[in-house]
Amino acid sequence: MTQLTEMELFQLGEQLRTEALAISKNMTYARETTDPKLQQLYTKVADRHRGHYEILMRNAQNFAQQRQF
Repeated sequence: MTQLTEMELFQLGEQLRTEALAISKNMTYARETTDPKLQQLYTKVADRHRGHYEILMRNAQNFAQQRQF
């Protein structure tokens, strides 16, 4: 794998923060609505963002391990 530039690392961090915020917002919306269909929708969207977050985090960890060598 190639090494990331400082700008790419910054952008990766921004993407992680954006996904974390999307997870938090959608879980809040799911808790606050009384409509079961909306609760299900918000939870599903939060789960999708959680999946994105996990992929980004794995990539970040892989790059961090590479930098140590």
